[in-house]
Amino acid sequence: MKRSHTPPLAYGAVLFVGAAVSTFLLSHDGSISSYSDFFGRELSEGSLYSLKDAEKYSNLQDVSDIDYSIEERAQANNAEDKCSRLILYLPDTFADHGHGSQINNYILGVTTSTYLDRAMVLVEPPMDMNTYAGGSQFGCPIDAFRETMTQTSSLRHQQANWNVASDFPLGFSRLVDHPSWLSHGCEVPCSGTHSYKDWRRLANRFDEITCTNPDGTEVNVMVSGGSRLRIHFRKYESSMTLGHPSLAAEKWATNLGATPVEAEIFSDLKGKREIWDYVLGLMNKAGFLRFRPWIARDVELFLKSFELPMEESYDAIHVRRGDKLVEEARKGVARYWMLQGHRDENNLPSDYVPFAAYLKKWDRPNACPVDDNGEVQVVKRNVYVATDDPVVIREEIAALPNHISPNTILWNDCHELTFYFNPTDDSAFHLNGDGEGGFEEGHEIEGGDSCFRRYHRNIVSIADMMILSKARTFIGEYSSNWGMVIRTMRV
Repeated sequence: MKRSHTPPLAYGAVLFVGAAVSTFLLSHDGSISSYSDFFGRELSEGSLYSLKDAEKYSNLQDVSDIDYSIEERAQANNAEDKCSRLILYLPDTFADHGHGSQINNYILGVTTSTYLDRAMVLVEPPMDMNTYAGGSQFGCPIDAFRETMTQTSSLRHQQANWNVASDFPLGFSRLVDHPSWLSHGCEVPCSGTHSYKDWRRLANRFDEITCTNPDGTEVNVMVSGGSRLRIHFRKYESSMTLGHPSLAAEKWATNLGATPVEAEIFSDLKGKREIWDYVLGLMNKAGFLRFRPWIARDVELFLKSFELPMEESYDAIHVRRGDKLVEEARKGVARYWMLQGHRDENNLPSDYVPFAAYLKKWDRPNACPVDDNGEVQVVKRNVYVATDDPVVIREEIAALPNHISPNTILWNDCHELTFYFNPTDDSAFHLNGDGEGGFEEGHEIEGGDSCFRRYHRNIVSIADMMILSKARTFIGEYSSNWGMVIRTMRV
């Protein structure tokens, strides 16, 4: 399938400067200050790009739900030996996966480190060991580049070169601003004896070691990342919810940002589902997943190019097909069709659950309000559809009955549903190309990959994730990592 990555006009003009920077890289005679001046003027001259709500786009939950006092409490609770017990988390070991997988793995790292009462420190590969152009699987914003001048053979002439700034975040840290209440402000330990290669080797075994810092202090370190972290978590998940009430449970809650009262409530919980929901609730209250400023800025710019009226209440549906249909979602698809009377798994009407089945979630008793005269009242709903199969979904919508307009239908005689899609184009987006397996053959002919294209896909994906997380109603399944992230952020 050919894929077009052309962004909306306003979004492309103001946000994505990959082509412009590419020109700088080729000609070496541009000046980034001229672009910065233009960008600043564009942001100040029109309310559309005022970015006055930048904080709103830094998180997947509402700002009003975040308790920013956690940093102050964390500093008060930190002991002198706060960096003596660490978990080093290596995100790069899972960098070839999509947003959902990487963020879910990060969530496992947060829950594991706080449960074990250890500071969580992120360790990214140095630029010379990074396998991604620009130093990150999440691509390159314009902020990543720094102009340097190189002397030519003539002392009177210099050429401009554009390189990723040496102090600009790499890897996963280019997407997420890892909070100090989790890291305790600790640095990567034992720099004199352990390189990134050493930590990478230890992460493959989830090893625990004791090493010595250059100042002579000893540090107990657990090293994790990738699938090894998932294996470790699954092994100990059940035991993490046992032993309530206890001081250990209160400590875990405190490490997640709980107040003394909240920690005591958490300690008294007994049910596994209740405990995990409380853990996720504390994490969200602490605002654990905070995006970098350039991510927040560019997501805001992108979302303001949408037709979806986000200032009003809206609903959202996530339909994941693509690579998830092969294994994870297969059983769910077969179960759905079996309930419709199709029992032969090798001869189903389709290899996915129809879009109409998602809409039936509104077909519950008393779903349609009535007035004092018993007349059904029509409820208008703006519905955002996030999917990796937009062309087929649009065809399914076109085939639905009771159309009011091409994108609006009357469902169940009372729900007036107006559907909205991501405006970039009619193709799917995946951080690593055409799915978890990467690009399909021939993508080089269509322009290949670059840190700019990757950043574009990054912003598109985070925007979708933000819309789903903040929707009034979310309809989706948890067979995908995306669905699990959305469920986590809505607790």
